[in-house]
Amino acid sequence: MTSKKMLVRAGACIAAAAVLSAANAVAQQPDLSRIPAYQPQYKVTGGLRIAGNGLKGDVERLVEGFKKVQPDAMVSTNFMTSSEGALGMMYAGVSDVATMGDDAKITDMMPFYNTYGYVPTEISVATGGYEKRGTLWPMAIIVNKDNPIAHLSVEQLDDIFGSERSGGWAVGEDDAHNLLFTAKYARGPERNIRTWGQLGLKGDWAGQEIHTHGYVAPGFAINFQRKVMHWSTKWNSNFMEYVEVKEAPDSAEGRAVSSDRMLEAISKDKYAIGFGAMMHVDGSCVNPDGSKCAAYPNVKVLPLSRITGGPAVGLTADNVANRSYPLTRDAFIYINQAPGRELDPKVREFLRFVLSRDGQEIIAKGGIFTALPANEVRAQLSKLQ
Repeated sequence: MTSKKMLVRAGACIAAAAVLSAANAVAQQPDLSRIPAYQPQYKVTGGLRIAGNGLKGDVERLVEGFKKVQPDAMVSTNFMTSSEGALGMMYAGVSDVATMGDDAKITDMMPFYNTYGYVPTEISVATGGYEKRGTLWPMAIIVNKDNPIAHLSVEQLDDIFGSERSGGWAVGEDDAHNLLFTAKYARGPERNIRTWGQLGLKGDWAGQEIHTHGYVAPGFAINFQRKVMHWSTKWNSNFMEYVEVKEAPDSAEGRAVSSDRMLEAISKDKYAIGFGAMMHVDGSCVNPDGSKCAAYPNVKVLPLSRITGGPAVGLTADNVANRSYPLTRDAFIYINQAPGRELDPKVREFLRFVLSRDGQEIIAKGGIFTALPANEVRAQLSKLQ
């Protein structure tokens, strides 16, 4: 791609007319009345084994609700391994349903694929929270408050944070539900965005290098790689890595790489960009020692569009709940559904309950995650056919 074409493509990011304000973006909480109530299609008897992450108590609450409408079901739960062992329990043959507080990684899926010859089926059962710790909060894209950039696209984030690559992972995209690495997601160095001028900024900004920062704890970094970089592990060579305070030692070296240091760096460096948590930006979180997190008024969070030139959506609680913000996260359940074969009816019935109005009301009342919008419920139910 020529630099002229690149500038035209990237220049869309400062077209203020494309930005949707919170007032005119679709900003409604999911309407649960649009989701059908649960109607049993199969009488569940005998055992149903669930293992993985308890989703902050939501799984147990869903099991209790399910047993009220399927009183002969004998449901056992095991949350000892949390998300990290969820798929392992399934391909070891000791569970029927894998609950996960984050999306499965390639390393989670590969042993399952090697066992069965296909990847597990991924079902979203809830949208992550907005800014509370432990609620699968979305990625905020953060720049210095003096940066004139108005918004960015997910494609541009790939070009900024990523690098040239020979391909990317495609998970379950073919009819056989295979785990594939494909040149479909290859890109060359000509797509690398390394200066603010390539994003349309003028004057003193034009030739300045973009300094990239972000979280590298697996749940955060791999989710960003999946959503933005097609699972690629090739980062911009200047990428600076940070973790939450609890994930670093209580020493000078540990504090140097905590999430607060990233926000301090962006506060002082007008050419920096990073991805992190809104709760750290606005100081709404609580530190492990019980103290309130510091706020960072010298940074700003950018609206995002799914494609370059498309309407950009701000990171607000409502835009997370209605899933219009592109970098939301999901609470997932994984199931063993062989291509071309019927799903275990006990498993299907449990998921039908979770994706019914009854199940989504349980999630909504739990107050940790957000119920799915009706259109997303339909999309997830279609995977059970």
